[in-house]
Amino acid sequence: MKFKIILFILLVSASIFAINDNAGTSGFTFFKVNYSARAAAMGNAFTGLSNDASAVFFNPAGLIQLKSPQASVTYMSYFDGVQCGSAVYTFPKDDKTSFGFFAKGLTAKEDRTLADENGQYLGTDGTFGMSDIIFGISAARYVIDILDIGFSVKYLHENLDDRTGSAIAFDAGIMHQTTNENLKFGIVFRNFGWQLSYYTESKYEEKLPQLVTAGFSYHPDEKFYATLDIYKPLDFDFSGRIGLEYNIHKMLDLRAGYKSNAGDWKTGGENEFFSGMSFGTGFNLFKYNLKIDYAIISYGDLGFVNQVTVNYLF
Repeated sequence: MKFKIILFILLVSASIFAINDNAGTSGFTFFKVNYSARAAAMGNAFTGLSNDASAVFFNPAGLIQLKSPQASVTYMSYFDGVQCGSAVYTFPKDDKTSFGFFAKGLTAKEDRTLADENGQYLGTDGTFGMSDIIFGISAARYVIDILDIGFSVKYLHENLDDRTGSAIAFDAGIMHQTTNENLKFGIVFRNFGWQLSYYTESKYEEKLPQLVTAGFSYHPDEKFYATLDIYKPLDFDFSGRIGLEYNIHKMLDLRAGYKSNAGDWKTGGENEFFSGMSFGTGFNLFKYNLKIDYAIISYGDLGFVNQVTVNYLF
């Protein structure tokens, strides 16, 4: 029996680091991008926690845990001048129902390069831009003491130079309180929907980046959280994410995380060791009803990315 358990663990671990033959075949990839400095610092292992406004991105069922309205704004400066951010407002309707509204976006501009029929570089000619924006609404409902459910609907509009496309997608999640009062389990089906408009007249249909995530959060005392997520995109194999949060002072949280799918960021450079790692802090300014979270995320030899979130608690 022990041998079978060890073998099972090894097989699961191997699949987490494997690569699917269909990797990268989906479109509308901005549906996969979520902004929250707190979650990012914890490796985005947030499915089984989701106890702040960013639940709308990770597990809408977690909104039931919020007992008062929250407003949250996140900003991230990505590589090569790509600017990203999100805004969220959540509120409980009553003890059994909560709602959230959110928007997130990305914008970038690049030089337009020219080439001849043989692919030889001919210089530049102005610039072209790209942008993505998503609007969405989430709802959560208490079912029984051990189970909450949540849903989100999202509309995405994408521009690439003079081409545009749009899609609608849905998320559905649950949050389960296990028999251990310190342990919660969540599972979410994300980005299931269809394309509404097309980039070309041929109406080539892009696949949405559908995925399933399952996660645990362990909260043995009021100061400590440990989280674990397993991601399964339909066009990739499994990957794992872990996160830690510790409240060292009533005004300060420390966080760290790791993603297992960091192999592509390891190219033998001096930052290879940090691939997939993330770190962050949280500042609790109770006097002003504010929480300010910061995260630094390593993309290995590509570099580091910073994310900042400001939460206002009504």
